[in-house]
Amino acid sequence: MTQRGFTLIEVAVVTGVSLGVLGALMMILLVGRSSYYSAEASVQAQQEARRAFDAITKELREAGQVNNNVSIPAPGVQRLDFQVARSYDATLCGGICWGTDDAGWPTGWVHYALETTAAQNTRLLRCVTANRLDPMPAGFAGCRVLANAMDPDVADTAFTYDQAARTVTVKLRTAVVSSKIPGGGVASSSGSLTTQVKLRN
Repeated sequence: MTQRGFTLIEVAVVTGVSLGVLGALMMILLVGRSSYYSAEASVQAQQEARRAFDAITKELREAGQVNNNVSIPAPGVQRLDFQVARSYDATLCGGICWGTDDAGWPTGWVHYALETTAAQNTRLLRCVTANRLDPMPAGFAGCRVLANAMDPDVADTAFTYDQAARTVTVKLRTAVVSSKIPGGGVASSSGSLTTQVKLRN
């Protein structure tokens, strides 16, 4: 009785089918992994933007002297200047004393500014300076990061101010940049977070 093994053609066919199945599994794994990175990065950036959004809304409600009381029309700007109420002194300030919560610049200005010089993952910062038109500190030293991964397009991330209505409109949109994401980046699919904040003072 003779024993018959696999022919060369049968071995080649089995090897080809096995490689095809293995390649398909690898593609599914890679697509799944990149989808996971995209979703995770987008959700993380959205959560961070929402936290910044809440902090900005809370602070602006108590703000005054926004943009030196000059309106900012749409599409807006990526830097907002304002002061907060420090105290009330009828003699010294004639009412509300405006300035910052920073001991170094008690009569200074607070700024929300977009770091437009960043190569990727543009940050939204809160900075304090002595005067309204002062440039931001070199390298944004001393500024607090409110959110990373912001969309640098002024149409999607900006501030407008209606002086007559005493309202500030805030628009924030995330734009994640990462080499792990297909194409190198993903923007928030839900559009800009937008709100109007009515100034109390």
